[in-house]
Amino acid sequence: MVLRQVGSSRLAYFPGDIERTFWLTGHGDLLRLLQNTIPWITHDEAVVHVEGDGFIELFAWETGPGYAIHLLNYTNPNAHHGWLSTVYPLGPQTVGMTLPSAVKVKAVNLLRSERTIPFRPQGSELRFTIPRVDDYEIAAVAVR
Repeated sequence: MVLRQVGSSRLAYFPGDIERTFWLTGHGDLLRLLQNTIPWITHDEAVVHVEGDGFIELFAWETGPGYAIHLLNYTNPNAHHGWLSTVYPLGPQTVGMTLPSAVKVKAVNLLRSERTIPFRPQGSELRFTIPRVDDYEIAAVAVR
């Protein structure tokens, strides 16, 4: 592993596929390496974070009407085998998202479950709770 910092920019180089190797082996040292490197690269700043039980993969990006946050539920005894034959639904997942100061949220819509949910702006952070995640859920954050 090679770490480099120039000014406020940081770079981490792994001379192998650490993520895939962890996925296949479940080796705890590789997980710790990833868990320690990601906060170092981002200066401990997470634009989006999720609190709740389960094994979830998160994708978030800016869209034309606002933001999209995808949660994929991998909570399953077969999670490391590449196929999931049964869905193990998860309970509430609380999402926190740091927004630019000028952004005002109009609505948070869950696309998979086809419903609008309440949200709470708290300073520059938006917070909302997704009540249930079956196999996946997409939160569409509409802004003004």
